[in-house]
Amino acid sequence: MRNKKLVMAAAVAAMGLSLAACGGSGDSGSSQSSNTSGGSGEGFTFTSGSTTIEMNEDASKVVDALGDADDYFESESCAFEGLDKVYTYPGFKLNTYPVDDKDYVLSVVFMDDTVETEEGISIGSSKEEVTEAYGDPAEESSSKLVYEEGDTEMTIGLDGDSVSSVEISAVTEE
Repeated sequence: MRNKKLVMAAAVAAMGLSLAACGGSGDSGSSQSSNTSGGSGEGFTFTSGSTTIEMNEDASKVVDALGDADDYFESESCAFEGLDKVYTYPGFKLNTYPVDDKDYVLSVVFMDDTVETEEGISIGSSKEEVTEAYGDPAEESSSKLVYEEGDTEMTIGLDGDSVSSVEISAVTEE
């Protein structure tokens, strides 16, 4: 039952990302994030094994370092020109976005409790543990906490006082 909840939470997070990207802002400009030449070194990161993943960094370097994905999916991007790509690895999904024929890291979405943030937060952690690790969020509701750092956001989904999802994402300008 718990695995079904985790899979559903991850699917909802991935769908929300897709819908947000396709929703558009009504601005037809083509400006991209000011940080598309590589990770900024400032912001939330995620580490898998010996690979530290920074948002907005060159995705090809990350994918090469992580090795073969368990699953791969691509679709035409709604927000950018090219293909959005999703690589599934044990415990997380890596989402990318295209700019000028190059892919960049858009987000890391936790799939289960086998992965954690740099501060030890994972699916199943308590809301209290999150606020002890990260302090007061930039945005809070009964279902989520949103933290901002540099050109990144970390969205912590809540089911009561328990973490139900974690997504670290780049803040991009469409």
